[in-house]
Amino acid sequence: MTLDALHQQLWHYDRRYRLGEPVVSDTEYDRLLRELQQLEQQSGEPVPPDSPTQRIGGEPVGELLRVKHRQPMLSIENTYTLAELNEFGKRVQKLLGSDPDWVVELKVDGVAATLIYEDGILVQALTRGNGIEGDDITHNVKTFRDIPLRLSMPNPPKLLEVRGEVYMRNSDLAELLDNGVIEVKRDETGKAMPMNTRNVAAGAIRLLDPKISAERRLRFFAHSVGVIQRPLAPSGERGQNVCPLPEGEGITSLPPGGRQPTNGFTIATHWNFLQTLESLGIPVTPHAKHFSTFAEAAAYCESLYATEDNFLTDLDFEIDGLVLKVNDFAQREQLGATGHHPRWVIAYKVEKYEAVTTLREIRVQVGKTGTITPVAELEPVELAGTTVSRASLHNAEEIERKDVRVGDVVVVEKAGKIIPHIVRVEKHLRTKELEPFIFPSACPVCGGAVSKDDGGVYIRCNNARCPAQFKEKLRYFASRNAMDIEGLGEKLIEQLVDAELVRSFADLYRLKADALKNLDRMGEKSAKKLLVGIEQSKNRDLGRFLHALCIRHVGNRTATLLAKHFGSLDRLHSATEAEMSEIDEVGPIIAKSVFEFFQNEKDMIDDLLEIMGDHPALSGTPPREGNNSPPVEGAGGGSLPLQNMTIVVTGTLERFKRTEIEEVIERYGGKASSSVSSKTAFVLVGAEPGSKLAKAKKLGVRIVHEQEFLDIIGMG
Repeated sequence: MTLDALHQQLWHYDRRYRLGEPVVSDTEYDRLLRELQQLEQQSGEPVPPDSPTQRIGGEPVGELLRVKHRQPMLSIENTYTLAELNEFGKRVQKLLGSDPDWVVELKVDGVAATLIYEDGILVQALTRGNGIEGDDITHNVKTFRDIPLRLSMPNPPKLLEVRGEVYMRNSDLAELLDNGVIEVKRDETGKAMPMNTRNVAAGAIRLLDPKISAERRLRFFAHSVGVIQRPLAPSGERGQNVCPLPEGEGITSLPPGGRQPTNGFTIATHWNFLQTLESLGIPVTPHAKHFSTFAEAAAYCESLYATEDNFLTDLDFEIDGLVLKVNDFAQREQLGATGHHPRWVIAYKVEKYEAVTTLREIRVQVGKTGTITPVAELEPVELAGTTVSRASLHNAEEIERKDVRVGDVVVVEKAGKIIPHIVRVEKHLRTKELEPFIFPSACPVCGGAVSKDDGGVYIRCNNARCPAQFKEKLRYFASRNAMDIEGLGEKLIEQLVDAELVRSFADLYRLKADALKNLDRMGEKSAKKLLVGIEQSKNRDLGRFLHALCIRHVGNRTATLLAKHFGSLDRLHSATEAEMSEIDEVGPIIAKSVFEFFQNEKDMIDDLLEIMGDHPALSGTPPREGNNSPPVEGAGGGSLPLQNMTIVVTGTLERFKRTEIEEVIERYGGKASSSVSSKTAFVLVGAEPGSKLAKAKKLGVRIVHEQEFLDIIGMG
């Protein structure tokens, strides 16, 4: 194979590798790379800077040169609370006179760097340094296989500067420590000290020998654009530089506003820029999301920090927050920058805490839908002001990926409100052979058969009568957003099920005071309170009833949609799978789950409804006096006071929490929205309203206060 053909072939392999579609094995790739290296040496010609052989690493450099940035790399303003974040959003909206589009990205905890391409060839890479000048790390960055040495695009920009983070994966650090590639640091007592990926990456990227740096398996995520210049004009003069933007995300080759594509780059917005980089094989920060309002972006950020089960705990690299950016480059120019940071971007950070402890046991729990979840029992350790002794391991694949074994020394992290999770195993500290964890092949509680979700990662108990499942279902059935049974807590549920007093939902309604008196901590007063709570739950509406049944894939909103559409349990029960799937936001997967539930659980439903009497769910009639839940009417009922209205809520209400008011709006036929537009029927305003109130006034949208809202729906 000729020298040029081999270049082309390896460039193609590199691109497929970066896109996550490798077409040859590492062994075959390395063989071709050595062959190319020999041909380049025999040719006697200078080696092209974009040759795949440059990834091998050349001779060590004598020192790291300091190079001035073409545009300063400014810092980002930090916030640590939702209140601070909302203040930032208000400032931006006030300066622009409107609410712009936003992009939310992960704030990767790495080393800030910039890549510089000239005519599509990677010629230089620099650290951020002091923001004005940084260290030249080109010799090391060229060894990153996830970064293209040349851009696969026709007529590339004369100059393209891509900024991002150099980082290391937790799994790579664990393996490198285990293999002795990275030396373990110890304190004065000889005890191994915890290491984090950022510090290791910061040291590795500044090594003088690129071959040693390459062993550290560093990677790069792009998140910003620096400088772009057009190719040379026919006259030989470079394109005019206009429209500089702050923080190094300037578009210096476009007309004002940045509205024209430049050589394949559609760079009017940050979202377009990220998409373009991905198409070129340059890795961008994953899980980025685009939002049309600041409120939606902020709510998304808060949901990630407040929710225990989301992708943040599954990341194999470290983050220390989220970043919110104004999407439109022209609006960024309008906002400008201070001497320290741009006004169009902010970091919503979390305080991160790490500790090292020992994994004592791996237990498995069975959830309400049969999901078997492994839980790490840890040697108690202080973390962020609390004692941590447990951490979720999520699923069997997570245990296998991290190679977690009982007896291991593990690094545990707690970031903000996110539950503690195991970052990695310190495999190099294994003093003896530890047995791999064997995931149970049968339900650990009932011994029933288990199966893995089709195309998923979760393993479930198939026995619908499993006591562990039923305890979780009963807890969910009694929860506030379902049947709201006061006095039925977790410990009491354990006793009721273990004593076989309650073996089905219907058994709850058969309970008598005499049967309760022998239970622990259950006096006459507590028993009476429980029975009253159970009796009152008979008056809940159809939406809450469906939600309480623990139908797989059916949460509160889906239950409300089904209730509104069918109006009664009889109509829903007789509906076909196709009829259910036609409902907006339901679809075939949920419809199949609901249809199969009613086919398989007919006896349970009949028993429950018989013991509950004239439950409104059976007939679709409004709940009786005393129920706090508004009525549900559907296909067979009359019109609702909020029928087909889009309603936005802002501020704090006296009688409802945010989730509760959204349920009320939906039950009365309306749709709860997070953004104000000309199609908004009215804005429901509580105490300390946000920017939505100002936007409503500007658009002439009706303003409604809480008491007026209650009058509208007949609850005043």
